[in-house]
Amino acid sequence: MKTAFIYTNKYLKYTPPDNYPWSVRRAEATYNLCKRLGLLDHPWITVHQPSPLAQEALYNFHTKAYVSLLKEANDGHFKEEWLRYGLGTTECPVYKGVYEYNLLTAGATMDGAKLVKEGHVERAFNVCGGFHHAGKDFAAGFCYINDVVLAIKSLLSHYTRVMYVDIDAHHGDQVQQAFYSTDRVLTISFHQDPKTLFPFEGGDEKEAGRGKGRGYCINVPMAPGTGDDEFLWAFGEIFVPAAGAYKPGVVVAVTGVDGLATDPLSNLKLTTKAYTEAVEIICRYSPKLLVLGGGGYSLEHSSAAWTLLWATINGLGCSDEDMVSFGGAFWGDGICSLQSSPIFVSEKERKQTRNHLSRVVRRLKNEVLSLIK
Repeated sequence: MKTAFIYTNKYLKYTPPDNYPWSVRRAEATYNLCKRLGLLDHPWITVHQPSPLAQEALYNFHTKAYVSLLKEANDGHFKEEWLRYGLGTTECPVYKGVYEYNLLTAGATMDGAKLVKEGHVERAFNVCGGFHHAGKDFAAGFCYINDVVLAIKSLLSHYTRVMYVDIDAHHGDQVQQAFYSTDRVLTISFHQDPKTLFPFEGGDEKEAGRGKGRGYCINVPMAPGTGDDEFLWAFGEIFVPAAGAYKPGVVVAVTGVDGLATDPLSNLKLTTKAYTEAVEIICRYSPKLLVLGGGGYSLEHSSAAWTLLWATINGLGCSDEDMVSFGGAFWGDGICSLQSSPIFVSEKERKQTRNHLSRVVRRLKNEVLSLIK
């Protein structure tokens, strides 16, 4: 197996406004941690420096009019009429280099897709990707260019079937919208119930695709307070049979770690255990795999989680033997030291979140999973 970690220090050229939740340092922090722990030193691993995406490639999803506005915003001067396109809001501010930065992050994702598609690697990881809220002609939720949709469209030129799985705390709404009527892409999103979190609509289990796409859209909304055990139970109940039935040629995974209990922008109570075990399962069902970072708004905890995911992708994760040994976990200088502390969830809250997920899972099993052919 060959893998690629996609990274460039050119991300650091760009400076969004102070206190903006999306940090351009997320990739640097993850890269440095992986490097310090020797997770980039193995012979099957390459570090790939991405190139900015060509403007013409954006037209495979985005409108020319929107791309033109985003390009104009690159000088950092805001125009009030752009608000109708989501540009200049607190979620998607206009700042110097905004277009260039997003071309670079989208280029990183597309480079990952190309490396997988052309057989150079089996698994590629772009921590600075996963902008699943950007629409054809608007920015939203910290997302200006939808690199996920662009990558999937590129992969469809080579693979008959692509599976998209999203474990970000926020619903992958615009990826779902882009492929809602096709059976060539199976979209699966595990997220906090959007009635309680951005994007505040859609994303419930009743949204299951349209026309040829009926049954090829799966949503698993989770109640606030959902912890590891409940999430992993639902993941096994839904992702595993869906992947087994669909048999994709390639999988695109958005691994936003904003569902961590330590993250300021969601109300889930997950730990790194939930993320690493979910990614282990994803790897098992992925002939080829493109992994994108997605959301994560506590730099320290997010970079630790993504480092653990990179280790997991490469079969270098923390073993049970490591956990009980005296060494790295104790001194804080090994991969095990990055794992989250256990989170207390009261029995009452666990029962409530499990009941919610049980209802969702039951409906999906009865009405959606059987439609996958």
